[in-house]
Amino acid sequence: MRREGNIIQEIIDHGNMSDSFDQVLRGTVRKKCREGQELLAHREEVIANLQREIADGTFTVSEYRERDIYEYGKHRRLQIVKMERRIGCHAIMRVVDRHLHRRFIRTTGASIKGRGTHDMMQQVSAVLRDNPHLKYAYQFDIRHFYENVDHQLAKDAYAHVFKDKVLLQILGSLIDLLEQGISFGLRTSQATGNLILSIHLDHPLKDEMAVKHYFRYCDDGLVLAETKAELWVIRDAIHEMLEAIGFEVKPNERVFPVTEGIDFVGYKIYPDHVQLRKRIKKKFAAKIKKIKSRKRRHELIASFWGMTKHADCANLNNKLIGEKTMRSFKDLKVTYKPANGQKYFPGDTISIRDLVNLQIIVHDFQLGVKTREGEDRCVVSIEMGGQMKKFITNSEEMKNVLSQISEMEDGFPFETTIKAMAFGNGKTKYVFT
Repeated sequence: MRREGNIIQEIIDHGNMSDSFDQVLRGTVRKKCREGQELLAHREEVIANLQREIADGTFTVSEYRERDIYEYGKHRRLQIVKMERRIGCHAIMRVVDRHLHRRFIRTTGASIKGRGTHDMMQQVSAVLRDNPHLKYAYQFDIRHFYENVDHQLAKDAYAHVFKDKVLLQILGSLIDLLEQGISFGLRTSQATGNLILSIHLDHPLKDEMAVKHYFRYCDDGLVLAETKAELWVIRDAIHEMLEAIGFEVKPNERVFPVTEGIDFVGYKIYPDHVQLRKRIKKKFAAKIKKIKSRKRRHELIASFWGMTKHADCANLNNKLIGEKTMRSFKDLKVTYKPANGQKYFPGDTISIRDLVNLQIIVHDFQLGVKTREGEDRCVVSIEMGGQMKKFITNSEEMKNVLSQISEMEDGFPFETTIKAMAFGNGKTKYVFT
């Protein structure tokens, strides 16, 4: 694929800069803090200054503060830069990401629009479901990936895609923010990591070795195959590819049967079903017990439900939250029962004369109904043209037929046509045919 030309104009476009400004300053907390209020008060001036810096290649980030975070059992040191610098980074990477997206293989995810954990889980699950011959899996994790990224390797990766010297200069300065590795807090980190592994791992595996069932989410990888022998060959190739660019695989890598379940992207994926990762369930259960705020509980429950709805977790919410799965009114199959015990049928009442020679579906009936025409009448519930209606009859023949059908298993509903039959003294009787 050819290198991209000048995309600086796309980056400094006022629409892109304005959207990036709004994205960085989203939320009440950011807008109300001193830094946020200052930026909002000088919005257009801030955007114009950033446009000028990006256009001439002088945009950079030099100051930051650090914060330790712990997620999914991992400790990371997060670099936090001023919001004004974040706006510039966001504007740059919005456009860069769009150009990188089409270069990534479909089975890689993380910080790629439309390719989150749910998408990745569904891809793996679908492959296992549609290919029962895939009996084994190989899982690996790259040791301290972001901390060990070589700066020149990262710069060369961007030069492999873009030829704009101004853009490459800016990206190079962002890569050099830390003395070693790449910043986990900058908007560039995930794109840089994905690009390096795309060039040096993903495409070689897919294009050169023709590995069909390969998946990668950040620095976690998964390969599915029919035999262990096939996976060991792929495993050795992955080690060689990563070692060539200065990385190594964690010792916890393994080859195992897929029937054990694949612990990947927060789920335990089996050939015939998907469960939520045990650690996530325990963490949520412990947290929900401690939270007293109703608002915060609702937020946690909504987040948890967002994960469980993509897996086979029908009873999990009820166990952890104490709430039953919501059912629709239709599923309850409850109908109105008058005090007199008689059935109530929906729809308008239609004269039986207007039904002659028309195809109808009979759903139910009720005997012993008192009407203006007399007592002991029969109300018949029917469907005609997709609409529910009903008619009233005193025909002993119809009453008898309906009673017989009610005693049959699966007698209702049935299709029929009503015919009018003349007999003595100019009278007419109506019958089912």
